[in-house]
Amino acid sequence: RIAKNSEVWGGIDAPVFWRIPLSGATTVEQIVTHCFHMIVAGTTGSNKDGKAVLSRNISEHLSVVTLEDGAHYLNFDMSTIEGIQQAKHAGLGRSGVADVILTRYLYNAAELFSNTGHTGRCFTMIRHPIDRAIAQFHNLKRNNVKAVHGMTINQYANSSIAEDNWMTRMITNTMEGKITKRHYEVAREVFGRKCLVGLFDKYSESMDRFADFFGWEDIQSINTRHPHASGKVTKEKDLAGKRECFRNMVKKGVNRHQYASVGKDSAVWKHFKKKNWYDLRLYEYAKSLYNKQTVVFEGDSQLR
Repeated sequence: RIAKNSEVWGGIDAPVFWRIPLSGATTVEQIVTHCFHMIVAGTTGSNKDGKAVLSRNISEHLSVVTLEDGAHYLNFDMSTIEGIQQAKHAGLGRSGVADVILTRYLYNAAELFSNTGHTGRCFTMIRHPIDRAIAQFHNLKRNNVKAVHGMTINQYANSSIAEDNWMTRMITNTMEGKITKRHYEVAREVFGRKCLVGLFDKYSESMDRFADFFGWEDIQSINTRHPHASGKVTKEKDLAGKRECFRNMVKKGVNRHQYASVGKDSAVWKHFKKKNWYDLRLYEYAKSLYNKQTVVFEGDSQLR
């Protein structure tokens, strides 16, 4: 199961990052893999992740794969439902091996912890749905997707190609058919009770919160990038390196792009608003949650 927000984090169960596309998720992945050297259940297995140079078997079906860039992944592709099912079969939820799980399939990821005595702790970075929809259009264009060839953003916003209420659909596992107020109410309930919220517009502050809450500085994970390096790295030097990497990554980000602004009175904005009505309401709720959850993060951040 996914733990409730009211439950105190004990540091023994797995943080589950709900990966909302085009909302800074790739930067989060780079931070946990390359700044804090965590063992990640994420997207390894796809060609873009790089060549594996080392594999450590944890059990018959569970192993830690180290890529040539030093990142450590478990041998499952959590970007697919099939990969999540394989991870469940291998006992990922009860193993305690993953320092963090990254997936867009939050509903399915909850099954990893069924009947294990363990829980997952959801956290996510949420972006204004219309800003995300605009980014999605430009992302499709940038990747030369045939479906949007020759299409203007206004045509895209008014087409069936554009997503509608993606967050509400994913949380309620309703990828087809009509979304209703009841779906929104369920999504709001799950989101409000289960997830620690970060805001894309407050990215640096949000990442500080996550790092503090989950104690990322204190995670001791394997690091095989320089296994034969001479000399010992002191704890202080290692911590300083983590902090510098964290700060640089938050500042520079990964896959960031600038787009022409879209006015709120424009036809494009109105089309996207109509398509994403429930996600817009969920976003406003997320902003209120972000403010309410401030109490969880009181005190000075270790990374500031």
